[in-house]
Amino acid sequence: MGGLVSGPGDTPGEGAPAVPTLSAFVGYLRGSGWTLDDNDERTTLWRPPPSGERANMWVVLPARQEVRDYADRMGEALRTLAYVEQRLPQEIAADMSFGGADNVSVRLTPNAPAGEAPLFMAYSAISALRNYVIASAVALDADTLVLPSRRPQRAESYAARTRISTYSGSFVLSLALPLKDDDAETTAAPVTGQDPLLDIRPLPFGRRVTSRMLAAAQRAQRLAEEVSEGHKPLSSFGQPGQSVANATELEALSALGGPDHEVYQIRFAQSPLASGSHEPTRLRITPGQQRILGEAADFLRTRQPRSEVTVTGLVVRLFRERKLGKGEVVIQGVDDDTGNARRFRVELDESDYKQAVRAHGTGLQVTATGDLDIRGTRRSLRRLTCFSVLPGIEDD
Repeated sequence: MGGLVSGPGDTPGEGAPAVPTLSAFVGYLRGSGWTLDDNDERTTLWRPPPSGERANMWVVLPARQEVRDYADRMGEALRTLAYVEQRLPQEIAADMSFGGADNVSVRLTPNAPAGEAPLFMAYSAISALRNYVIASAVALDADTLVLPSRRPQRAESYAARTRISTYSGSFVLSLALPLKDDDAETTAAPVTGQDPLLDIRPLPFGRRVTSRMLAAAQRAQRLAEEVSEGHKPLSSFGQPGQSVANATELEALSALGGPDHEVYQIRFAQSPLASGSHEPTRLRITPGQQRILGEAADFLRTRQPRSEVTVTGLVVRLFRERKLGKGEVVIQGVDDDTGNARRFRVELDESDYKQAVRAHGTGLQVTATGDLDIRGTRRSLRRLTCFSVLPGIEDD
């Protein structure tokens, strides 16, 4: 799969999209609503769906793949299709390659020759895109502002199937996100016995991910601008609402501009092979907005309760009111989400409290897993699912 340009009508990037097979092209046209208008056994003529401003356009394909100028004809057909759909030939070629794929691309503006970017900026952007995809995939099922440290396997495996490509102008990273998901695909057959008129095929997992990515980015950008103008406080990012971005999504949108927060554009283009597609949407994220998004991510992680957080460190304080029974300890250590060293209060039953006393007396570290509750500067782990003393060298 080749390069990418920033939008229809722009100067093409270096490299051309992969030439699709004839069967893939025909399958795509049928799946996206095009109809076969004529077949003279040398060429086939296809017309787009009747709605839209470009309904008078058509695509001409060779009737056989073995013709001498096959690549040129398919290239012309791709360009026509790109004009009709207001997408890019590279995006449509990836769509056909996957059997359905949305596209998310980021145009960076480094102070470097076209097609090049500083290593730290490129690494930051690629890592941010990966985290962005995973965070939005997790958010489909996890309604929380701070994601659990253990990510669902479905989100991780979906991100692993996403493809990335680059092109010059200035420096563009393009993601092709498949509509279908290998795990328990949501496009299963309708329930038998249901009225066919009421059958509504659910959106494929990939479309739900890209729709979430777009909605979260749009809402986060609006909030960042309102905070920048002084109309809303930073705490607005923690208020409930539709398409509220979680901390990982906010951090990704902040990091896409690189360590120096260079201005960038992010573009969402959806495949017509799934319902609910729309014309491409482009957002321009300024350095000021990126800084606010980063601060909002930090705010959510330090102020919002989180589930299944693991803390590892030393017991620095012990307290209980009676000689026997449960007690409270303070662990000074690092949690597995932020990596910052802080103090955490933990209430333990008698058995675990005895272990904590032993660890405190011998200088051994402990680990505790539970739900993190934050009240001002006080952090507590509640509803523990695990507490243990880590063995020292002498215990090995």
